[in-house]
Amino acid sequence: MRLAFISNTYPPRSGGLEQHIQNLARGLAEQGHTIYVLTISDEPGRRMDGQVRVLTGRCHLPIADVISYPGLGTTGRLAAFLRAEGIQAVSTHTRFFPMSLIGLRAARRAGLPTIHTEHGSGFVASGSPLIAIGSRAVDLTAGRYVLRAADRVLAVSPQAAQFVERLSGARAEVFYNAITPPRPGADHLDRPHHLVFVGRVVAGKGWDTFLEAMAALRRSGVEVDGELLGDGADLGAARRRAGELGLSGVVSIPGRVSPDQVRASLDGATLVNPTVLSEGFQTTLLETIAEGGRVVTFDVPGAQLLADSGAPVVICRRHSPAALAESIRALIAAPPAAADPELIAPWTWPVRTGQYARIVQEVLAGRAG
Repeated sequence: MRLAFISNTYPPRSGGLEQHIQNLARGLAEQGHTIYVLTISDEPGRRMDGQVRVLTGRCHLPIADVISYPGLGTTGRLAAFLRAEGIQAVSTHTRFFPMSLIGLRAARRAGLPTIHTEHGSGFVASGSPLIAIGSRAVDLTAGRYVLRAADRVLAVSPQAAQFVERLSGARAEVFYNAITPPRPGADHLDRPHHLVFVGRVVAGKGWDTFLEAMAALRRSGVEVDGELLGDGADLGAARRRAGELGLSGVVSIPGRVSPDQVRASLDGATLVNPTVLSEGFQTTLLETIAEGGRVVTFDVPGAQLLADSGAPVVICRRHSPAALAESIRALIAAPPAAADPELIAPWTWPVRTGQYARIVQEVLAGRAG
């Protein structure tokens, strides 16, 4: 098949959405399909990402380092490209990104089906009233249109699927996130006292709650250390706050690190995940389990499912540093066993890529019929 992913963002920008698209595109290309990624950034150009062809246009009008816009005339140029390259289907991701709307309209002009994947489980949560109101207005207009007009809608968790239905009335099929398979037969460390935060260092992700819980544990005599991994607008504030809490030399805050380094940091450790944002399905939960670690998290999509399947996941129901510290203390006092390696096998990209290829084939067959 010849498929085009049309997305606002793609690596080297880091994040769960970007990793999802990259892993899916690479996996399909490795299966022998011809894959293009059409995206935008402040560094336009053409390149190969493994076997994936990446074409990047220039972005404009960036807002809060989250959303930016393509240039005028992009819809027509994309439609012409899709026709010229014999593309058979278009993949878009997250309803509020401008490139999702533009990608869907370009696909329609070219007479092609669109498969949309929704990564959010609710309206954008933001401390800025302007961003909160603006994003909701986009969801209720362009976002709703994208969800209703796509030929097939996927969602990375049941919560995301429910949000799709509430917002648009469209039915979404659950298409879970996934991870790169762990090294077979690898021996893992056993260090539940090593606490790791992974994510964007921005308001709502919980970096501050992580640090405050860590400081509370140490004040009560629990010897923990840890790492705060990720980049974002609050990185400087996180480093300052760690110093104020007496965590200098106790918690490492290096900024952005490679995916391989994240996996190494999670090896046998305890992932602490106190986000209050409208998450999809965070792959860091899966990566921690795959690397022999444990998870303490607020109630996020996928957490209960993993816990019910036997994974070492503790869900903290109250959103406060004190409650989080108590959940971590209980886990450290009696660490649950690491997960059986077989538990993670269905959550890997080779499985998910095969599922996506079958979905595309079903959509194409439905068009042909």
